Amino acid sequence: MPLSRSIRATLTAASGRSLLVLLTVLIAGPFPAVQSRALAGAVAAPNAPQPALHDVRFGMNETASANVGDAADRAGVNWSRVTFWWSQLQKSGPSDFDLFATEHDVHINSEVERGRELVGLVLNTPGWASADGSPNGVPKNLFLPWDHPDNHWGRFMRRLAEHYRGRVDSWVIWNEVDIQHGQWRTWNGSDEEYVQLLKVAYRALKAGNPAATVVPYGAAWWYDRGGKLTRLLDLLAADPEARASNYFFDAANLHLYSRADDIPNVVAWYRGQLAARGMRKPIWIAEMNAIPYDDPIWPASKANFRATLDEQASYLVQAFATYLGLGVTRVSVNRAMDGSDFEAGGEPFGLLRNDGSTRPAYTALQVVTRHFAGAREAAYFPTDASGLTRVVLTRDGERVTVVWTMRPRPLQLVLEAVAPKAQRVTKYGQTETLDARDGVYELELAPATANSNEHDPTDFVVGGDPIILIERLPPD
Repeated sequence: MPLSRSIRATLTAASGRSLLVLLTVLIAGPFPAVQSRALAGAVAAPNAPQPALHDVRFGMNETASANVGDAADRAGVNWSRVTFWWSQLQKSGPSDFDLFATEHDVHINSEVERGRELVGLVLNTPGWASADGSPNGVPKNLFLPWDHPDNHWGRFMRRLAEHYRGRVDSWVIWNEVDIQHGQWRTWNGSDEEYVQLLKVAYRALKAGNPAATVVPYGAAWWYDRGGKLTRLLDLLAADPEARASNYFFDAANLHLYSRADDIPNVVAWYRGQLAARGMRKPIWIAEMNAIPYDDPIWPASKANFRATLDEQASYLVQAFATYLGLGVTRVSVNRAMDGSDFEAGGEPFGLLRNDGSTRPAYTALQVVTRHFAGAREAAYFPTDASGLTRVVLTRDGERVTVVWTMRPRPLQLVLEAVAPKAQRVTKYGQTETLDARDGVYELELAPATANSNEHDPTDFVVGGDPIILIERLPPD
């Protein structure tokens, strides 16, 4: 592509000449250690190498309920969220604990045996315990002491923690409480009542499993731009008992979809809200994805921030790279398989369709876990005026550079080399060996095409095809 039809950008490694680094993270500190992992019998999708490392940052939701353990192993994901419906586990009263609701834990146990960490999401009040009789209702007797025999929510959460101790040690309390209207509403209570729900759950879970990690609901930030979350943090900060109890939660939680360029802004916003109240918490992204509109089983319009199947695959690479660069400790694609929500008229969130076939984004996830897992340092470079976005990861003996553009024009890129050769990897795992010339690699980035914001056709919610460049670092 001639330069008259593109933009030329030059990147250098020297700190005095580089683009401004927004954030550099030393992963050896806050990020979990990685371990070697052999996946017996796992066969990777075409062109996608088999994952080589166990890295708990990479997740995919509902692998247990969908019974897709083999596919999750091949994707290289090492944590998964599983939903526990209180209304199903205790249908008739507080003495119930009906494991038919979890198929007697068969799939949960299978996931644990595979080495995948499970995070439980708890919601849906049974009718007998609901103040208004609905599954979104506030539990009766919620403001009794957490361990009072009539605090049904506290008794249930302690029992849940005790039963799953060692198999499910992290718990999310309700889901997307900030959605106040429509079919996805899950909570009818006030902000004060949700804080009490969280406080009771925190104490009960810690009593049943002192090693439990307690996480508030995943905030669907775009519904109110963090308004409800701000109020809940204010209530927690003002609670006289909160500071001594770690403010009743151990990690923050976001649900973010599409809009790859907005990820740094929302994560920084949440960190700022926590810091302003004296709270230091790791951030989890318990749901992320871009919804495809051109799947033959669910054709839709190019609108509402959706993507093509190909753009969805680009989004996964860009999002995971960005989250690593920002120091996010857990990220999970929502979800493994389309599931019953899709059958009931929902959107196709799954990386697998219900017939077991994979979407292109599944292969992109394999590429991500193969080449990003084990990163011990990460730097995120914000999108510049040319549209260029860059993340640099350092793994043992490797520098992994991920680049893409957020603009609808090709971008000519000159990247300073640290090695005489590099492996160029596409989002689908195709590889090519590049030779450095005069100490640089010359690349061309494909333009962004995902302008599916029907109100602003200049808004690209996913960047163009990412390029992953892998260089072997010289010995120290």
